[in-house]
Formats: sequence, structure tokens, C-alpha cells
Amino acid sequence: MRLGIAQVAPVIGDVDANLTKMIEIMRTNKGKADMLVFPELSLTGYDLKDRLYDVALTTDSQEIARVCEASLETGMNAVFGFVEKGKSEKIYNSAMMIKDGQVSIVQRKIYPTNYGVFEEGKYFTKGKKVKVEQIGSFTSSMLICNDLWHPSLPHIAAHHHASLLIGLINSPEGGLGSKYSSSVGWARVGQFYAGIYGCYVVLVNRVGTEKGLKFYGNSMMIDPYGEIIAQCPYGEEFVQICEIDYKAVKEIRTILPIMRDEDIHLTMQHYKEISNPDFD
Repeated sequence: MRLGIAQVAPVIGDVDANLTKMIEIMRTNKGKADMLVFPELSLTGYDLKDRLYDVALTTDSQEIARVCEASLETGMNAVFGFVEKGKSEKIYNSAMMIKDGQVSIVQRKIYPTNYGVFEEGKYFTKGKKVKVEQIGSFTSSMLICNDLWHPSLPHIAAHHHASLLIGLINSPEGGLGSKYSSSVGWARVGQFYAGIYGCYVVLVNRVGTEKGLKFYGNSMMIDPYGEIIAQCPYGEEFVQICEIDYKAVKEIRTILPIMRDEDIHLTMQHYKEISNPDFD
């Protein structure tokens, strides 16, 4: 499968402008990629606070219909981030996959980031489930930014046989202070999951500046051996396309069969003990 990273700089609050750019990128890369992956909140920008309610969409919104039409027109699937309007006026930081011109799956961010410079917990409702979706030869799972820093979620995806882990990210420089490099941390996390679970990992970060936050990009694809096989530059909009092959997943999982030997019953036993209110 020819998988593309679309490292873009969304315009804050301007869904139409971001949607137009997204469709233009899809059309420009028609015939070059089978699927393009855009960053977290790529349709809206990041630091919207109370304005999030003004840009929230549902799966039936006309903006989503435009992406479906572009998918049919270009023969290309797309993954992107958006603000989702749920029931009871709840809003979610969500990712959507458009496959063959239709909404295929929506993944809600389970752990909205609420540390460092991030205040998502004030606005977003938590998602409740890790989902997977078949795309070509791959079983894919979309996780959004901070969700990848909670190892239980990629582990759940692995138990669902995920062979393509898609991470949609909004990571700025200095988001966690001067002593921690987010770009280095992301590479380490991505290579760890790829090597442990024998899967491809795609990390797509945005670029551009927003209310003093400078997003650096450095999006990358990592193969099942934990090697970075494609990478976007720092600080500029860029599209990088790379061929991924399920044969590599099959090969490394034969050599290093981690999930074959995983004992879910042992894990559940310990989780049950830990969840006890008297556990210390």
C-alpha cells in the first residue's frame, strides 16, 4: 500500500480553508498514494478553546460529504482530525477515516491532553473505545496524540491484531518545557511500539504557529523492525509517500512472536487487583 503523510499547517478556526487545502492535496497526489494521513485537528487548528463548539461537525455534515466526494474522485482514502459534535452537546477530539468514498470509522481521543501547555480536559469529552479497521492487507488503529503515551491503548490495538498504528499528532516545541524534547520522545515511542508489536507506525504532526505555539512537524513512518523509513522536514508543509508491505509484518512476527505469547488472562488478573479500592 502506498501511504502518504500530509504534514500541513491548519488555519485556526477556518474549516473551509483547511478542507479546501486537504482536498487539493488529495487531488495533487491522485495516483501516487492509496491513503493520505493528516494531523490531529487538521480541519480546525488546535487552540480554539470555547470556539470549538462553533467548528464541531458530525458524520453527516456537508464538510464530511466533500471529503467523501474527493475520495471517490481521486480513488484515495483519507485519515484526518476534526472536532466531533456528539450527543448532549458533548464535543470530542476525533479522527476519521474515509474509505472508498464513505465514512469508515471515527476514533475519539480517549485521554485529552491536560498537562504542560495543554488544556484539552477543560473542553473535550473522553472517548471510550479503541477501534480497528481493515485497510487493504492491514488492520489499522487510529490513536490521537496523548493516547499513544498511554501504553494500554496500543496494547489493546495489538490484541485486536493491529498491523498499522496511525498516530495523529499536534506537538509544539517546548510543550513540556525546556528539559524534554517532544520530537525525540515521539520518535522513541513510535520505534518502541513498532518493534514490540511488529507493526508499521505512522506519526503525523502538524506545522505552523498558533497563539505562541510553534508546531515542528517531523512526521515519520516506522517499519515493523523499528526503523524510520520516511520522514518529513522540520517546520514546513510537506507530503511524503512511502510503500508499506504486510510481508514485513508477517516476517518480524515470525522472528519475534511477542503477541503470540501474551497472556491476557494474567494481565486481567493483575488489573483486577489494581482496580480494587484497597490496592496500595
